[in-house]
Amino acid sequence: MTMNLLAVDDESINLMIIDESLSDKGFNIVKARDGEEALAILNRNEFLFFAIILDRLMPKMDGIELLRKIKHSEKWRDIPVIFQTAMSGVTDMTDGLDAGAFYYLTKPYSRALLVTIVQTAVEHYIKLLKAKEDLHKGMGALRHLVNGEFRIKSIKESHELAPILANACPDPERVLTGIMEILNNAIEHGNLGISYQEKTDLHNNDKLMEEIFHRLNLPEYKEKFVQVLFTKSHDKIEIIIKDQGKGFDWRKYLSLQAMTKNAFKTHGRGIFMARKLSFDDLTYEDEGSKAIITIMLTGNSSELLTDFQES
Repeated sequence: MTMNLLAVDDESINLMIIDESLSDKGFNIVKARDGEEALAILNRNEFLFFAIILDRLMPKMDGIELLRKIKHSEKWRDIPVIFQTAMSGVTDMTDGLDAGAFYYLTKPYSRALLVTIVQTAVEHYIKLLKAKEDLHKGMGALRHLVNGEFRIKSIKESHELAPILANACPDPERVLTGIMEILNNAIEHGNLGISYQEKTDLHNNDKLMEEIFHRLNLPEYKEKFVQVLFTKSHDKIEIIIKDQGKGFDWRKYLSLQAMTKNAFKTHGRGIFMARKLSFDDLTYEDEGSKAIITIMLTGNSSELLTDFQES
């Protein structure tokens, strides 16, 4: 499968740098000079894009306007957008976050950082595509689920469970990414004890999954599991994800200040974006080892309430 990337920038030199940096990594770069041209390319449906590298300041249609159009489209909203900008102020980043940007690059950036960010975004999107395939494999009956308990140990099992939990919710595609993020955090950072800095180093050396598999087989980790509790009431769904780790300072990862601090790194934004885009609320207890996800049902169709009452 060809790994297509859409690069949108009004400066030819920037498009050349992106092309030269990523072509020899197996990516096919489709170029656009402004937002209108990029939108026309997307509408032609000629390419399956695995990520979009988008400049903020452009003529005709700027990056923020195009980003909003991408994120409001069912066809394109899940494609990871890497926002490149010379502006690094809190207000500028907040605008991008509000519009749906997940990854940031501040000009000028190194080619190595560009490659790392793109590879991280594409890997995340491929995992999401696989999970969405599972989402549509006849699991519609799960919307009748009222209570459930699950126990998982590995990343593979988290990716198997996420579509099941999502299908029990009224908008499965909305919550899927967030559920995957919280389950993965519980395994990686919770049970396996991979610190933020360790994950950064492993990402940079493309060793993260290798280290995860290694730790899963070590005596001190192999028996640990993540407990997941699902409960549906008349007005909300609550999903509790409890790991067996030491916890973490979750507050700084849910604040806008922390988000802007981590915006230009390969990770550290997941739980902030999960609460913003996937859930109605996300909080933590037990010093960060227990995540509590809330998905409101109020305002959905009466069929949801009927399903609950008949279950």
